[in-house]
Amino acid sequence: MKIISGLRIEKHALGGYGLGFADGKAIFVPYAHPGDEIDAEIIRERKDMAFARVRHYRLRAEIPRDGLCTSFGPEAACGGCDWQDLSYASQLRYKLDLLTELFSGSGFEAVPKALIPSPQEVHYRNKVFMPVTSTSEGLIFGIFERNSHKVVPHHSCRIHPPIFDTLALRVAQICQQAGVTAYNEKSHNGHLRHIGIRINQDESQLLLILVTRGSKLPFSNLLIKKLTEEFPALVGIVQNINRERGNVILGDEEKPLWGKPYLSDTLAGKQFRVQYRSFWQVNTPVTELIIARIRKQLEPGCTLIDAFSGCGSIGISLADKTRQTICVESNQAAVTDGEHNASRNGVENIGFVCARCEDALPTLLEDPAINVAPLNIVLDPPRSGVLRPALDAIIASNASKIIYLSCSPITLARDLKILVNEGGYRLSRLQPFDMFPQTWHIECLAFLEKPVCDT
Repeated sequence: MKIISGLRIEKHALGGYGLGFADGKAIFVPYAHPGDEIDAEIIRERKDMAFARVRHYRLRAEIPRDGLCTSFGPEAACGGCDWQDLSYASQLRYKLDLLTELFSGSGFEAVPKALIPSPQEVHYRNKVFMPVTSTSEGLIFGIFERNSHKVVPHHSCRIHPPIFDTLALRVAQICQQAGVTAYNEKSHNGHLRHIGIRINQDESQLLLILVTRGSKLPFSNLLIKKLTEEFPALVGIVQNINRERGNVILGDEEKPLWGKPYLSDTLAGKQFRVQYRSFWQVNTPVTELIIARIRKQLEPGCTLIDAFSGCGSIGISLADKTRQTICVESNQAAVTDGEHNASRNGVENIGFVCARCEDALPTLLEDPAINVAPLNIVLDPPRSGVLRPALDAIIASNASKIIYLSCSPITLARDLKILVNEGGYRLSRLQPFDMFPQTWHIECLAFLEKPVCDT
């Protein structure tokens, strides 16, 4: 065991780590912040860097605020929150520092000036999937420990609604009484893998997803009876079956146990059906702020391509400002929801393409009816970013504006470099939003324009 005594944390690093320096190495430590002095235990070491954990705080630069989750911090090490001990003002400041350092260091002239806060600091998440494990006390649920698959239980999570914990606890109790066992990743035995819950914005509808290793679920009728009696907001209970090893949560099979596999929600004045597999931003009030900001930047009467569209939340919300909108999404359930949502909201100038963006965009952007000015493109990719074939197609197109929404600053900076350096676009603005309070994660909106050439 190697201990570094009196390590001073100089700044934050991406990933939510505190960063200090000792013995010529960068030392990355979770749950440590600039100005802290700690005794750190090295847990993984490389030639020029090491990862450590806090053994003891000698000095705290900011006194941790009251009311922290009992599962937060270096001893409990729940991976759900990174910065819960900081004031919200400090969280916002440190996130802005991270982005400023990343984008100024990447050579961009545009750097974020301010970070738009979340209207809700706590209990903001509208979705969660909690892994289940067995202990001497029975079935428990929680969140994986940082960088591991060890389940850290909690009783009152600060980032999702309290009803999630109440419902998950009741599920665990009923399953325990029915003899349902928890899934074991190492042995690939056991049954219940995850408890998933979704809720709509006014909390009038709940959707429960039980992820299991096999198709059998003992006493499922009893479980349905008890849960629907005790939780009147439930609109659906779905069993998702994942027979595979690995850390992918959802499998390809499903069994609707009761009700519907979707719930209804509102966003930016529109009504949406959201299936349990469909992508839907976890912080709805912040999503509405983002959509309002995108709306201001769209060219009136443009053709809009909403790439990685999910169930159409952005495209449908903005279709009234466009000549035509085309949503591209690879998840068939989300596309089905999107088509339903367009009809439900009376949006007629919209179409949906079920395909991967890297496959669809090269073909779409060769169509003269689409690749015509003004053409605007919204990108909202997963954390891995936009693949090269899609970027190449965008660069070769007549798109005058690109609006890129990202939850990964690193892949955002990577893709922006390609669009700017190879595509000739100008990065006019970066606007971060705090989609994920209590964590280090940042949602960032980038606006790119194609400079008008004088002739």
